[in-house]
Amino acid sequence: MIEQYSNPWFSVVKDGVFHYVIEPDSENGAVVLVETNDSYIFVLIPRIAHGKENQIEAPRGYGKDQQSSLETSMRELFEETGYLVEPSQVEKLGSVKPNSAILASEVDIYLAQVREEQRVKGCDSEVNGIVNVAKSDIRRLISRGEITDGFTLSAFALLWSKYPLSIES
Repeated sequence: MIEQYSNPWFSVVKDGVFHYVIEPDSENGAVVLVETNDSYIFVLIPRIAHGKENQIEAPRGYGKDQQSSLETSMRELFEETGYLVEPSQVEKLGSVKPNSAILASEVDIYLAQVREEQRVKGCDSEVNGIVNVAKSDIRRLISRGEITDGFTLSAFALLWSKYPLSIES
């Protein structure tokens, strides 16, 4: 394995004829699907790779130092949305390999159930705001291509496979 390129977030390596990306901080990274009684909370975040337009995504991020992925999920939820939660409000749904052809990453996905009074601050500067989507509208937004982020779609696949009755019509 020969490193071809590196920056603080990832390295591109060549192994024989294959190239792939290693994200060292993804080992304890996390995605968190944020649920209230009647809606899901997402962040609006511009993605340069997709024309800087705002994407509707579940909060997510790399782990720091010796954080567990659970701790990462809680930190990212707080940083990106302002919701402060306890570990008992967060449940691991599973893990995903976002692009097994070129990424060596595997990221844990969590479900956090929050109450409005737990929002104790605004969003950080990484996001352009948050959006609440009614549970009854999720399938429509996905089918219309308004939610296209692979992590967010994976989070719903894991949620709906674990809790089939949570699929709203």
